[in-house]
Formats: sequence, structure tokens, C-alpha cells
Amino acid sequence: MPPVIDHPHRGKSRPGVPAYAGLRDGLRTLAIFHLADTSGPSKGLRPRLAALAECGSLEVLAPGVGTLASEYAVLGPVRAIDYEVLTVPRRPGEAVRALRRLGRDVRRFRREMRRARPDLVVVVTTVLPAALIAARLERLPTVVDVGEIFAKGYVGGPARMIGGRAIGTLTERLADRLVCCSRAVVEQFSPRGRAKAVLIYPGIDAGHAEGDGAEFRAAHGLEDARPLVAVIGHLSPARGQDTAIRALPALRARLPGARLVIAGAPPRPIDRAYAAELSDLAEQCGVADAVVFVGFVERIADVYAAADVVVNPARFNEPFGRVGPEALIAGRPVVASAVGAIPEVLRHGRDALLVPPDDAEALAGAVIRLVEDDELRERIVREGGRRVRERFGEAQGVAAFERVVAEAGARRAGAERA
Repeated sequence: MPPVIDHPHRGKSRPGVPAYAGLRDGLRTLAIFHLADTSGPSKGLRPRLAALAECGSLEVLAPGVGTLASEYAVLGPVRAIDYEVLTVPRRPGEAVRALRRLGRDVRRFRREMRRARPDLVVVVTTVLPAALIAARLERLPTVVDVGEIFAKGYVGGPARMIGGRAIGTLTERLADRLVCCSRAVVEQFSPRGRAKAVLIYPGIDAGHAEGDGAEFRAAHGLEDARPLVAVIGHLSPARGQDTAIRALPALRARLPGARLVIAGAPPRPIDRAYAAELSDLAEQCGVADAVVFVGFVERIADVYAAADVVVNPARFNEPFGRVGPEALIAGRPVVASAVGAIPEVLRHGRDALLVPPDDAEALAGAVIRLVEDDELRERIVREGGRRVRERFGEAQGVAAFERVVAEAGARRAGAERA
């Protein structure tokens, strides 16, 4: 029996987020996530699923017990069952095992759907085709929250290219609607997929402006850091924390009091080796005393409040990149890699300073610029913060998402009649 985490106050949405009048009462929603821990997509989707829970009920499936459970249990039961995301096989034996897992997971999801009897399935990734296949076999309206760019950018090869295209084709054929977090995500689909796609930028919670920076600095011995540079996100090669460490020697040569705080944990077993390598890299660069690893931080607003500059050194094609907008809401200037949708979300020189990925020298130079140029720093925070509040509000995202849900239900009903 899979573990179920429940909460006595489920069904109550976040204050100030209106429910869309077009949704019918009693709507039963089943949301399927690909990670057991909280991530950018799960945070962005929470107020939207909260509104659906208020209309009826919400149940969540996760591939294990993690921080996602505590985040979502207030809205409805969270069931941890055994399933896996689809990865690109590199050898024939891996392909056979992947197909077996796919078949097993389709059967597992069909059992869960028959038990839960949802009116709507929301799949929070494109890399769970088993959930999409199961929903189609059960004739359930399905919305996919697309938070991936299939071409990762920093890794390639024929297998990944073919795998990305296959996932994209399968997703656009099986889903009733695709909710995409940026234009860069929309444009990777074929004309068939773009006809189903709806661009809804993630909502940025205004609560990121309410952190306690002094408490965070005191808890980690960072009171004297000037400046304190923060990197926030899962520890993985794609996130590029190593670039920030390699930038630190040049930064400290100009600003001796600079310290680097890295907030995040490795999301998968494969990333744990990278996390260990980061500590070794700090030693090799002679900055081990200036780098602080704080692991997963529940109150991430405290990290933003403590930082003087927030950097996002990602080397993969970010589908949105919420760290930058969150930092701007908190009143902190941003340096980010110009990859994926980041230049769409953050305008260089106006909302942030953008640098090439894997360029430690450029990263250090941009941080120094922001620290030493008061006028530039204040203008970026002012203009960037205003743009985030105007374009990435949670209420707009909730209303748009609920319209998509209503359209998906109508589309599926029409297809069944046909």
C-alpha cells in the first residue's frame, strides 16, 4: 500500500488568488509529478492546483516521499507510488528495460486513475509518457505542464536529439492542452503541438520579499561577507554551480570580503557525485573558506534577503529560470547565463546582467560591476522588480490555467462524441 500524506485543511487555496468561474463545482483533479521533492515547476503550479482543489478535490501522485508532500498535503492527499521518468537509452539492453518500465508504469497509472476516478489529469512534466498513455486509455482530459526544453544545450548527441523529438511528438499527440512556461518552450513543438500550446508564465510569489537575511547570515557565519553572492537551485551539472566557484578567485581578488553561498541539494543519485566534486573544486581554487554549502533551504526568501547579488550560472537551456525573477521581487540584483528562455524573461542591462554560460571570468566581472556601480544596481532592481510584478503575477496565471482546464475538458468531450 503506497504511503498517503493527508492534511485536515486541504482544499483551501491561497488568499487573494481568485477561482475561475468557468470551472464546474466538484471537479476531481489528479496531478502527477516527476520528482518527490519541491522544484521550480511544483512551486509555480501550486497556486493553480490550489484553485482547482477549491473547486472540488485534488490528489497528488509522487515517485516517493519528499518535500513535495509537505508542500501539497494542505491541498489534498499525496500518494507516493513507484514509477520512473523516461530517460534516453544508450544501448539496446537499456532500451528493452525502458520499454518494460514504461509498460509497468502505464498499468500502475491506470490502476491509480481507476481508483481516484478523476475528471482531469495534470501531468507536471513531459518525461512521464506512461501517465499520458494511461490517461488516454482511460479517456481522461489531460493537461501537461511543460517545464522542459528538450534540447538541453550543454549535452547533445543523436540519442538525445531523437529522444527529445520522440517525447515532444508523443506529448503533443496525447495531451489535450500544453501549458508552456515560455515562448522558447512553445516554439520547440511542431505546428500540431503549438495549436494545443498555451503560454502561461509562472507566477512569482510576492512572499520572496519577506525573508530574514540577518538571521540567515548569523546561522551560517556570514555576517561579514561583503558581498555575499548566492546560487540557488538543485545541485547538478546543468545548474553550473561549478562556474560560480571558479569565478570566486577573480571576485575575491577585487573584493576580498566576497563569499559564496550555495543553496540546494542533489535531486537524483546521479547528481551526488557532482555535489562532492564541488567541494573538491573549492579546495583546488583556494576558496574553500569562502564557499558555504547550506543544502536544501525551506525558507528560500531568507537566502535572497541575505544575498547582495544572486547568480544563476545555468549551462542548460532554462525553460524559464525562476531564480532571477524571485531575486528581483526580493530586491536583489541578478547575474544569469544567457541560455534558453532566460533572455526572454530577463532583459540584459535592464532586468539583469546576462553572461555566456561556463564563462567564470564574465560572471565575476558582472558581479563586480553590480557591486561597484550603485546606479546600475538600483536601476536593475527597480525596473526588473516592476516588470516581474506586472508580467508574472500569480493571479493572472491562475485564471489563465483554469481557462485551459475548462477548454481541455470541452475538447476531450468533443473528441469522445466524435
